[in-house]
This record gives sequence, C-alpha cells and structure tokens, in this order.
Amino acid sequence: MREISLDLIDEDLNEKLEPFLFAGVSPMLIVVRSFFKDEEWVDYLTYILDVDAIKDDFRKTLTRSFKVLYVGATTGVDLFAIVVPQTDEEFAAPDMLKQRVEDMEDDLIALFLSDAYLGRIQKQVDIFSNPFRTFVEFAVGYAFLRSADTDDIVEAVKLALGRADMRRRIKIDDLSRELYHIVDTGDVYTYFQPIVDVKTKKVYAHEALVRGPEGSPLRRPDLLFKIAHHNGMEIDLDRIVRRKHIETFRHYVRAHKDAILSINLGPFTPMFIDDIEKDLKDANIPKENIIWEVSEKTYIDDFTAFARVIDFLVSAGYQVAIDDFGAGATTFKLIFSINTNIIKVDRSFIHDVNKDPAKKMFLERLIGCFYKPDTLLFIEGVETTDEFQVLLDIGYRYYQGYLMFRPAPEPVDDDAVKALLKDVNYDVLNMKFSGYFLS
Repeated sequence: MREISLDLIDEDLNEKLEPFLFAGVSPMLIVVRSFFKDEEWVDYLTYILDVDAIKDDFRKTLTRSFKVLYVGATTGVDLFAIVVPQTDEEFAAPDMLKQRVEDMEDDLIALFLSDAYLGRIQKQVDIFSNPFRTFVEFAVGYAFLRSADTDDIVEAVKLALGRADMRRRIKIDDLSRELYHIVDTGDVYTYFQPIVDVKTKKVYAHEALVRGPEGSPLRRPDLLFKIAHHNGMEIDLDRIVRRKHIETFRHYVRAHKDAILSINLGPFTPMFIDDIEKDLKDANIPKENIIWEVSEKTYIDDFTAFARVIDFLVSAGYQVAIDDFGAGATTFKLIFSINTNIIKVDRSFIHDVNKDPAKKMFLERLIGCFYKPDTLLFIEGVETTDEFQVLLDIGYRYYQGYLMFRPAPEPVDDDAVKALLKDVNYDVLNMKFSGYFLS
C-alpha cells in the first residue's frame, strides 16, 4: 500500500487529473493485487520478470475499456493504474465503470498467469522445487479518486486493496461451493489425447484428462485441483476423477480390446489400489492396459517415496511412465534408479527445439542415455511442424501434442492417425541412433 501511495503522490498527477475533476468526473484507481503465502519469492519474481513489458500489456488491456492516465507497478508484483471513462456518456455512470472493471478481471488475471509471465517463470523454477505451489491468485480492486491530495490518494489505495482482498475471498468461497457440488454430484468429464506411434501410424495409448463443468471456471483442471487443495478435498476429487476416467474408457475398450489408458497418478492414488483394481475389473480393463503417469514433482521432497510408489505399481502389474522428465530436481537420478520403461520428455525441451541448438543436442543425447531397447520415450507438447521434423530426424517415435490431436471427449482411432501421418516417413536407417531403435 505504501509503495502505491508514494508512487502516486510523487507523480505530479494534478495536471492530468484536474480537467476531469473540474468536470465532476472522479478518476478510478484500479489495482491488480497479488497474494503470496511465501513472500520471499517476490523479489526473485520481480528480478526475473520484465516489469516494463507487463506494465505495457496492462495498459493495453485497460485501454479496451478506459482512457489510461497512469500505470505503475510495485516490487510486490502488484499493478495499479488511474483511468477515466472513454466517452462523455459514461462520466455520470460510476456503477457502469465498476461493472466494467469486474468484467475485465479475468483478462487482467490471465495476463499475469500467461506463459509470457508467471507461467514462464513457473516452468523455469520447477527444477528447484516449484515455489509457486504457495501462490494463491490475483484479484482486482478499485476506488474513485476525489482529488490529487495526499490523504485522498492514500484512502483510495486502502479502499482498492481492501476491495481486491474481499473479491479474492468471495471468489474462493464461490469456487469452493462449486467444488463441493462437483464432488457431491461427480460432475467432471474425461477428455482423451492420444499418444501416437509414427512407425506403425497407430494410437499407442490414450491419456485421460479431466475437465470440470462446461462454462465453469473449474473447467480448468489446474484451478479445479488448486481449489480442492485449498479445501482439503484432494483425496475426494482424485477418487472421483480416476473413476470417471475408467468408467468413460470402458465403452471404448469394448470395441478395442488392446486399448491402453494413461492416467495421471494423484498423490493419494496408491492408497486406493484395491478400489482401483475393483473398478478396472468391473470395467473389463486389464491392469496391463493401464499406464500410471507419475511426476516426480508430486514427491519432490522425498525421492525414496517416489521410487517406492513406482516399484509398487510395477510389481502390481501396471505400466508406469515418468511424467515431466527433465523438469525436476532429481531428473537424472531417475535414469539408473527407477524401475520403469516409459519416459515422457517434458514439453519445455520441445518448445522451439528447431530454434534452440542446446535443446536439440540434449534430446539427441537423451536417446543414448536410454540404451535399453524396451524403453519408450514419449514426446509431449509438440505444437509445430518444425518441432516435429527435428524430433523425427533425431529418431523419436512416440508423440503427443496439439499438432497431432487436441484433447477430445472421444478417443481417436487408428484410421485418424493413419490419415494424419500418411506423409510421415519414419526411416530409422537414416537416424543417428538407428542401432538403438533396431535392437
């Protein structure tokens, strides 16, 4: 609060504000407030982020609805601005201006959470311990400036920040109520995204992805599980989602006996292995047709527990894939320590690999590391033909990503894969590690 107030007081705003105040228009102070449980990461954030670029995008977002007089930022990853209506008709309609701010709240928050800013930073720091697990969210607050006097500015800042905090609590409460309804009714949906084999031009497996109710903010799985964590309901949600995946896939298995289902392993899933096996038996899905995708991020603080979970699942007869390989702190410890033969290479190594020689070299060496012929390397997050071509030239065989197929309510069949890959030539003899693939 002090930073915002001082910035506005130090800035000579009288000249900008006077014409509007004289005309009886109260300029609006808008604050995008960040909420962290762990404040020690704020300095790191602002060191990494391009604050000027964020302020510029903040201004662009606001200009869709307002005339922007001033934009500023604090070291605590808060943004603030002073705006006025764009048209004379809106000058006497403060309620309309308030509603406009609330309507664009999601756009402002999306700016911060985009891959250009916090999303990108989160991916970069995953290798340490994902400190943004402690991050809650952003909220927007607003207040009207009655003058450019110091006391009025301070009061407006207090009111805007207080309103942002209130709106955050209200949003979390609303989302929590919706979460309880979802858990009570089982109102979640399974989408499938195939992992394709470019050699056979068939589907190798279908990854099951959860979606919340249509039209709900909890449609997004990241927010859905974040709110579940906030309410201590991760176990309940994990059980409902897993059962929905199995129930939905059982209809496909009736016509495709060898179909493989890949499911993300929640932190509590191993506790319910008996229930899982009963559900699979009821659905006539052999356990050999299930791949559990285990991310080391789930067990980032305890590698031994991570290894035990994998050994347990493998000994129980399931296939296990290491998800997000390359993004975690213990990545290369996995190569020689974990009893599994499926590795999903993290998408951070795939993005723009055609433009990044270091990524390309890493992916070339990675195949050599996994010298066992029964090891499967899955590439996830392929989005462009240039990325795909580089990976194909290296010798990767299994792919998942928007370039292939987007998640959909129905599984993709082999005919669709053959049509997609009809011009793809997987010629292992011309690849650098052809001996590995032919063994």
